Amino acid sequence: PGEWGRDGADIACGDAQPFGAPLSSGGPYVGFMGCRKAHMRQIPGRLVGRSVDRHGTPGFVLTLQAREQHIRRSRATSNICTNQGLMAIAAAIHMSLLGPEGLRQTALTCHARMISLLERLDGMPGVKRRFNRPCFHEAALVLHRPVAEVLEAMAARGFEAGYQMVRGYDEMENELLVCATETKSEVDLARYAEALRVVLGSGEAGA
Repeated sequence: PGEWGRDGADIACGDAQPFGAPLSSGGPYVGFMGCRKAHMRQIPGRLVGRSVDRHGTPGFVLTLQAREQHIRRSRATSNICTNQGLMAIAAAIHMSLLGPEGLRQTALTCHARMISLLERLDGMPGVKRRFNRPCFHEAALVLHRPVAEVLEAMAARGFEAGYQMVRGYDEMENELLVCATETKSEVDLARYAEALRVVLGSGEAGA
């Protein structure tokens, strides 16, 4: 990031979960934030985010906490340091095995798979893109049937079909976020597209 453009980026944030940290029961995720040395003292030691539980009850979650806050406390009961260390080691091993060219090839494959999926979905009755813009490996689709029912019908066919956008954005009620990565083959994409075509065309989603 420091080499982007003419002057480079001052701050870089992202998620390293795809690097050696397979999801299990909703986690773990591996967020990272880096900056130029000149800005290090300005980064907060803690960031607290507001969320809701499955019952809709609001709560606050620790989004960022500096590891040093635990290292220096001999009586700390949290295992956050151990967890952070494991995820950092896993990500480092994964990226070292891929290497720069392997990482680049993985990204190119993800993008190619997404483009291939969108080409299969373009023109399908009941589906249109939310944004007609370049993307990486995710895209939002507008469906002509309720997304929750489509997801249920797709699940019955063995597909985890996507993310219901209304869960994060109220104005995206009938929109589905789909993702294709290097783990999916062209056969997988063809099967997904055909299953979605059947579900949308047969009325299964509205049954």
